[in-house]
Amino acid sequence: MRSIGIRVSPSEVNYCVAQKDADELSILVQDKVIVPKALDIPSQLAYIRTNLNSIFIEYGIIKAGIRVHEGSTRNLNIDRIYLEGVIQELLADCSVHKYFLGRLASISKLIEEPVSEVKKFIDGESNLIPLEGIAKSAKEARESIITAVAASELEIEVIS
Repeated sequence: MRSIGIRVSPSEVNYCVAQKDADELSILVQDKVIVPKALDIPSQLAYIRTNLNSIFIEYGIIKAGIRVHEGSTRNLNIDRIYLEGVIQELLADCSVHKYFLGRLASISKLIEEPVSEVKKFIDGESNLIPLEGIAKSAKEARESIITAVAASELEIEVIS
């Protein structure tokens, strides 16, 4: 089954697509969609929604996770909140069967690792997920990767 981890910032949406077969997990793609500054906010939201929907269809995404803001109002960015909201709306209306909103505690619980280890991975100080060059990548990219891994652990009811 394929999962996607999403990390939103005001200017881009980082995503990682992972595939889990039995107990083997592989990262298929890690990339980002840039929010076009030339568009007004509603058009930016539509652009991101359309592009992510295409990614969900192309990769056959079944599970998803969005790395969300931890809750401190000091660094709250309304553009990020808008983007996270439109992505949540998309997740409720697409091929994704199950998704979660990922804070450190929920990611940690899904991957069965201590919060401190998840935080070290996000900060580039740990090889929790051994990928070449991961420590040199952007923090947002690492957050999308760990969120995709956590999403792959979501349980889905199989109806026959």
